[in-house]
Amino acid sequence: MKNRMAIAATLVLLAACSSSSSDSGATTTAATTSTSASSTTTDAAATTTEGSAGTTTAPTSAAPTTTAATGTTAAPSTTAPCVVRGNPLPDSSSDPLLMSSLIGADIGVGDHPCFERVVIELQGTGDFPGWAVEYVDGPVRLGESDDFVEIEGSHTLLLRMGMWMQTMEGDGYAGPTQIFPTTVDHILELRMTENWEGMTIWAIGVDDEYSFTTDVLSSPPRLVIDIQVAES
Repeated sequence: MKNRMAIAATLVLLAACSSSSSDSGATTTAATTSTSASSTTTDAAATTTEGSAGTTTAPTSAAPTTTAATGTTAAPSTTAPCVVRGNPLPDSSSDPLLMSSLIGADIGVGDHPCFERVVIELQGTGDFPGWAVEYVDGPVRLGESDDFVEIEGSHTLLLRMGMWMQTMEGDGYAGPTQIFPTTVDHILELRMTENWEGMTIWAIGVDDEYSFTTDVLSSPPRLVIDIQVAES
């Protein structure tokens, strides 16, 4: 009887040890599995993070930058090229000696992309006077005197008009008779060299011999000389 009881106790003890060993192994396995899962989750999270970062920082296509340093050709200019107008030959109205009752009002210059302009504005009533424009060799005579003057520049355009710039009574143009324009580059001097017996002459000094055109405009009446300083 005692032997049976001892055997039974031994069996119970062995069973308890076996159960404890199994539980310990299960616990170890579970911990290992949990650690592995955690590691897998962490790796997955890291993989997701890298993918996200890669998407965010992926290079994008940028518009090409046009610079002189890289030699990239710039967009073509929309500015129209200068067209040659007129020529350097003498020009005149149909009757250059036609006298007029119109008198001078003003004279001025204008700067344009392809030409520089001289404008003589008139006032009063009557037909437009005869006119003539031509290049002359300097020096230029002052009126009917024996005095000659050099006009600024290498070439001189001489403009004759059949009218008074200023009358003997002092009516008409009251501005300077010698002008050195500062708003243009190629017209260097305007000088009235004659205003006598109904005839006005202006000398226009330029830095080269250019083609030119002459036009008569109205409202107010004026003579316009466009000197072609840029040609393409």
